[in-house]
Amino acid sequence: MPLSPSKLIDRDDFASPALRPLLAEINEQDALRFGAPRGDVVPDARQWQWAMALRALDDAGVAREGHWIAGIGAGTDATTFALARRGAHVVAVDRYLARTPWSAGAPAGMLVDPARHCLLDVPRGHVIAVHSNAVRLNLPPSAFDGVFCCGTLEHLGSFDAVVLAMREIARILKPGGVAVIATEMRVDGPADLEGFHDDVLLLTPALIQRHVVEASGLVLRTPLDLRQSDATFESRSGVSDFIERASTLQCLDEKRAASPGLVLYHEGFLFCPVVLTLHKDGELAARPETSGERDVLARAAADDTTVLRELEANQREARKSERVPESHLLFGEVERLRDEIAMLHEMYDRSNAWKSWRVLRPARYVYRRVKRWRGTAR
Repeated sequence: MPLSPSKLIDRDDFASPALRPLLAEINEQDALRFGAPRGDVVPDARQWQWAMALRALDDAGVAREGHWIAGIGAGTDATTFALARRGAHVVAVDRYLARTPWSAGAPAGMLVDPARHCLLDVPRGHVIAVHSNAVRLNLPPSAFDGVFCCGTLEHLGSFDAVVLAMREIARILKPGGVAVIATEMRVDGPADLEGFHDDVLLLTPALIQRHVVEASGLVLRTPLDLRQSDATFESRSGVSDFIERASTLQCLDEKRAASPGLVLYHEGFLFCPVVLTLHKDGELAARPETSGERDVLARAAADDTTVLRELEANQREARKSERVPESHLLFGEVERLRDEIAMLHEMYDRSNAWKSWRVLRPARYVYRRVKRWRGTAR
């Protein structure tokens, strides 16, 4: 059965002929890190999201030279560098300059030299990193052939923020463009809660339809495939245990031991990744913002102001630290040398003072005439 472009993760996907080559491509950095063959793919939920995004952009014909793609919440995702290696220009957007719980995955160094965050060769100038909030993208409208957003929506804090982020994704897409969204979906759990903690939202099919599809105005051309094999559920593990194992990986065997973790459970919730492939079939109608959305935008603007102030303060402190204090040994040595040079200039001026005496004016006149005559005679 063909692999749907909009679906829940499944253990069988990792054996699919349509996805296996893309998983190997996404896995290339891990293969170098662990010293393993490129095609030795271990089931990994993050790599599944990145490979599914790459597949959708491939199928849309935009994962190649001459096309512009935006990655929202891109951090150092492998999709960014895989697209750049294919010749596309990728604008990686994240809060690179802010201190957040996810800063380790979105280092500020991406703004200076993105290629340093990839173990593979990346064409220079094909990855451009931009600091921006997902709910208010600092990007032009209708400018991108494709957009991918993996593992970001669930951390925006509220469904008002999800709606704003999806509207921004729709705004920057060209008509005819494609957007690939990967987020976390609730398979089971308390119906009266949106998720666990303050920064983890879990979507349902109804919430996806309302806050992702309808809010953005984009079109989900293929119905969402919710089927999953028994093997997928048999591999489920707790969030805390999985994160602890995954964060300390040192070799491929350790990754195999920590995998697959495709379905996780926490505080009564059972959830897993879902990928949605959406299309922009035309210009989108304007829509007024709700009071909740305005509050989200106000907080985003305040966060940006805080980042700007911290940057400017750090720059001023850096300039101050570059000044040599007067008590510094080197500063004292420079001053001593300046005093010696000034004294030598003064001695030189005194030793040549006789040249300006009035009594020597006739001699100076004769000397200049003779010197001029000798120069003419030659």
